[in-house]
Amino acid sequence: MSGSGTLRAGDAPVLLFGREREAQEITSRLLEPGRRGAVIVGDGGMGKSALADHVLEQLDGIVTPTFIHGSPVLSRMSYGVLSPYLEAAGPDDMDSPLAVLRTIRRYFRRLSETGSPQPLLVIDDAQWLDESSCHVLTQLAMSGELRLLVLTRPRAQNIHELLSLARDGLLARIDLGALSPEAVHEVCSGILGGPVLRASSALLSRASGGNPLYLKALLAQSRRLGRLVAGNGAWFLRGEPDGLDASVVDLVKGQLSARTAEERETLETLALAQPLPRPVLLAVCGPAAVHALLADGLVQAAPGPSEPLSLAQPLHAEVIRFLVPAVRSAAIRAKVLTALAETHPPEESESAEKAAWLRRLEWALDCGDAIADEELLQAARMANDEGRSALALRFGSAVRRAANVLPARVEIAAASAETGEFAQAQLLLEGMLEPETLAPDEETLVRAGLAAARLYQRTGRSGEELDALADAWCTASANLSARSGGPGEAAAHVSRGAELLRIRSLMMAGDYPLAQDRLTAFTRGPLSEQADPEGLWAIVAHGLLTEILISSGRIGSALEHSGAAMKLIERIGGPLHAYCGSVVVQHAQALLHGGQFSELERLLAAKLEAPAHQLIAYGGTLGVFEGAVEIQQGRLREGLQRLHPAVEALRFSDPQLLLPYALGLAGYASTVVGDQNLTVRYAKELRGLSRRGPRALWLVGQAYAAAALASPEPGGTVPVKLAEIAAQARDEGFLAAEKDILELCLAVGDLRQASRLQEVSAGFEGGAAQALHAYAAAVASGNPDLMVSAADEAVRHRKYLLAVESIGHAIRFYGSHGNLRRQRALIQQLRRRRGELAGVTVSYLSPSLHLVRLTRREHEIVDLLLSGASTKDVAAYFTLSQRTVEGHVYRIYVKLGISRRADLEGAYRALEPGASPASLE
Repeated sequence: MSGSGTLRAGDAPVLLFGREREAQEITSRLLEPGRRGAVIVGDGGMGKSALADHVLEQLDGIVTPTFIHGSPVLSRMSYGVLSPYLEAAGPDDMDSPLAVLRTIRRYFRRLSETGSPQPLLVIDDAQWLDESSCHVLTQLAMSGELRLLVLTRPRAQNIHELLSLARDGLLARIDLGALSPEAVHEVCSGILGGPVLRASSALLSRASGGNPLYLKALLAQSRRLGRLVAGNGAWFLRGEPDGLDASVVDLVKGQLSARTAEERETLETLALAQPLPRPVLLAVCGPAAVHALLADGLVQAAPGPSEPLSLAQPLHAEVIRFLVPAVRSAAIRAKVLTALAETHPPEESESAEKAAWLRRLEWALDCGDAIADEELLQAARMANDEGRSALALRFGSAVRRAANVLPARVEIAAASAETGEFAQAQLLLEGMLEPETLAPDEETLVRAGLAAARLYQRTGRSGEELDALADAWCTASANLSARSGGPGEAAAHVSRGAELLRIRSLMMAGDYPLAQDRLTAFTRGPLSEQADPEGLWAIVAHGLLTEILISSGRIGSALEHSGAAMKLIERIGGPLHAYCGSVVVQHAQALLHGGQFSELERLLAAKLEAPAHQLIAYGGTLGVFEGAVEIQQGRLREGLQRLHPAVEALRFSDPQLLLPYALGLAGYASTVVGDQNLTVRYAKELRGLSRRGPRALWLVGQAYAAAALASPEPGGTVPVKLAEIAAQARDEGFLAAEKDILELCLAVGDLRQASRLQEVSAGFEGGAAQALHAYAAAVASGNPDLMVSAADEAVRHRKYLLAVESIGHAIRFYGSHGNLRRQRALIQQLRRRRGELAGVTVSYLSPSLHLVRLTRREHEIVDLLLSGASTKDVAAYFTLSQRTVEGHVYRIYVKLGISRRADLEGAYRALEPGASPASLE
């Protein structure tokens, strides 16, 4: 109706994230002389109306918008949607398309005659236009008398004539697809008003399907339910997002009501059982409904022998499951089970088969069906192996028979350890390795030992406690063997698992040489690649070797072992297996120390594709390395934006005990970018933290915190403290940690450590270590030319912060030796590199930069020179002699490190970006 509806020019500005490019395109296309308007095509919730609101706001005063809205009711009436413009038409006119066209023309001509800006007819929900209205609007657009902004969903059956104008180029067509994960992250940050954990926004992107309406509903509902929470202004998900927002439910209900009964049943079946092999769904629901939903894009097929089908929009499945009554769900399940038994679809991959089996078993629990304890126990074990702790808890808790209670307790304990219920896990595991209450069989015993080891890792137990656990595990296995009539010795795979615990204990004590000898013996034979305990031992062994090799600087060898472990994880236990998250951390550390930043970024991006439950558990862990890789390259502001939500997420879920390291790193980054409030908060929290985590990372975290609080004055006490931490790392065999700490020593001004850093970095492989070695050698030599050369080496390896420090040292050298011209030239180079550092507070890194200042008079002279004045003009302006002005100009050139006027503007802008004489002394 004219001037009514949700779309109005002049309303308050709408939040528009992720659609800026489309908004700009529509705005410009609507003003093109050869166009008759634009059509925006997108599914429900894709943001067509918000986009149109934004465009109309931009065109306020240029066009006069009027509005019509299609609807299912009006679509059954000829010209029903145009009725507000047909008040002057008589009954006979309604039978003549030409008379209707003339009446509408007169309406808009009168509007133009009032002096209003050019009329623009906005057609919302155009997919519901009747054919008669569509014909009239097409004629108006073709004649050029009226511009149109058409908003429609795809697969609109009655407006082909109008859409043909887009094919002919008269209407610009803009198709709104799903928002990219990057755009979703931007939307989340904008709506929530603070940094968002990347893993959380990736999960929200997947859950919403990139649909802006669904995304906003997920954000609102998840906040209400406490699943999306903020800590110190940063946001993260502590539970999977909930999509049962009223607006989403209503929208899905509307879509269901427009489908046939057969199509509704197909959608319900898929929502409850997906993915389903195509032959099974065809047998249950019939080909007509399946093909119609595939054609309309509501159902999608995945690659695979059986072409498994699922709903295209993930949120629809959640809503439909909520809407289907339990009785109907049970009836549909019976049909699906019958079809599965009769059709015998081709087998999928093992992981796909496992996922489908778990889903059907969970569905059975939803329907209240009785399930055999053996199946429940198998499902609990499978769910734990996949890291799906909540599902393992549900299956394990449903076990009832006394003979299966102890094995189920182990699975509940393992799941509890992963979800942070450490006291509950400890209670459930008590007695499992004791003679009186021994686990009843070998598999349960092995899984009890694994659960206990994982609990010890999560809670930061000591090496002595790991040794005691290894002994108890072997003794329990021997007792079980004797009880079963065996030789009374520990099973071979239990002994090997216990040996890995003892090796880990040695590493915690800092005895890396002995640990490496024991590991070498452990891996002397071929390692298993099967999904059994020996396969897991192989993964753990590779991971431990990775850690040892990183510490000694053999990054290439470390990456070989971590890469082998990662490949085994993909084949055996998924990308972030419950027991193998440490391997991901070790692999990331190897890439970080090796300066393989691009490869690390690819690894982290790939991990964002992990299942939802793994992103909830490991989101903070990934965020730490996302921040670290930015900081290592000098992008400290971006790094801090990643670290801030990661720190908050680690408080909720920290499976690898990285919080101390993250706090130290975040404190250091906040100091460098000039946010002292964050520095103090992070440093204070680190001092009061009881959990320490991996010893080497704990030491590095402490060093970062000390560097964050470092005094820039010579002779300060903090550099001494840093040197003490570096010596402690060296004494304990953590050479990689020592290298990182020595680098911090130089950053805060303790140049006495340059020789030791040169010595340590010489033994490390990788481009980043080479750059660090060149930097340390240059500082140790005191040669400024070597310092500049080291800066170039650092830039080649994307160690931009190191490059700044190298140039900063050279600047200080030239300043102390009176070579002002060379000093100014380097300052100019350093300031140009500020863009690479994303606005790092350079004064923290190189205080001498701030010694280079033009006087107020010199600024004024530069201002005149840049406006085209000659030295004679400047002399006349200030009533000075030309010789005096030329002396000023000479000193300016020296300060800026230039020798000719042609270089003045570039050098001046680099030295004082945005400066003006009025604002400077």
